Amino acid sequence: MKAAYLKPHNQFELRDVELRAPEAGEVVVRVRACGFCGHDKILAAYAAKDWEPFGHEFSGVVETLGPGVTNVQVGDRVVIETSTFDPLSPEALNGRPDWDTDGPSYMNLAHTAMGFAEKTIVPAVLCYKFDGIPDEEACFAEPMGVAVDLILTADIKLGNDVVVMGCGAIGLMAMQMARASGARHIYAVDHAHNARKAQLALDYGADEVLFSDKTDLTQYPFPRGGVDRVLVTTPPKTIDLATKLCNVGGIVAYLGISYGPDAIVSFDSNVVHLNKLQIRGSNAIPALYFPQCFDLMKAGTVDVKKLITHTFPLEKTPEGITAFLTDHDTAVKAVMVNRG
Repeated sequence: MKAAYLKPHNQFELRDVELRAPEAGEVVVRVRACGFCGHDKILAAYAAKDWEPFGHEFSGVVETLGPGVTNVQVGDRVVIETSTFDPLSPEALNGRPDWDTDGPSYMNLAHTAMGFAEKTIVPAVLCYKFDGIPDEEACFAEPMGVAVDLILTADIKLGNDVVVMGCGAIGLMAMQMARASGARHIYAVDHAHNARKAQLALDYGADEVLFSDKTDLTQYPFPRGGVDRVLVTTPPKTIDLATKLCNVGGIVAYLGISYGPDAIVSFDSNVVHLNKLQIRGSNAIPALYFPQCFDLMKAGTVDVKKLITHTFPLEKTPEGITAFLTDHDTAVKAVMVNRG
């Protein structure tokens, strides 16, 4: 069967691989759609040590059951949680399953094929059954869960003014959720080159799009002088700027994984201290909120269809992702779609 692999620097290839039989508690999922995420982008750019399979934002159909699987059946349409909590962990038993970051994980398996493939092996406990949503939209459940965690971490209150830094797929989904949470004003921040992202931000509820490469955001005349919440989906180095946009008592919520020197962040401690700010990290491990994500999609509260700017079949993955990565004017989200 076919599976896509990546390697720095932005090299992609399709391979013929063998998929082992599922073990106890596992299933084989035939992939129907898989999104190319920011973490995949980092791996392809510089972080992967060698050729490796990739893709974890996917939907598909259960094809084979391993021994002991009872929560899904052959033919079920499923999306995959990248991880979940162990219900017997101390964190879960103390009422905080969201603090258990060591539960069953799709990412920790020794894969020969992941989401960018014909089929992949998945722990059955990570399969969430769904219906009523096209496969290419259903595969947004995983990154949407990340956006939900960011929104909950930011604790947006009715009437808050909010800045969303970064108009990628997660930022644009979070923008819609911020509006639904009662934000008074929403300001989207990104670079000026991608006109589609800017237009989507306005479509999704931003009052204004601010271009950080053209505007000194610290001098922008926000109605209250600053804002109450900043959602950071841009590289961690932008946290310093985020703190400077906050009113007294503001919250900066951020997500994102960086490697090496890029993971080290500096900011003015006086700004944080004197303005009584909070900097909160959002980490969607375990992957939660899938039922809520589908409710939001079905209700139209969060629209993901317009986020999809590039689609391609599995056999065109190297060309499709390369086209996505080199499209600096309109690219938002690339999704591999298997129609067979």
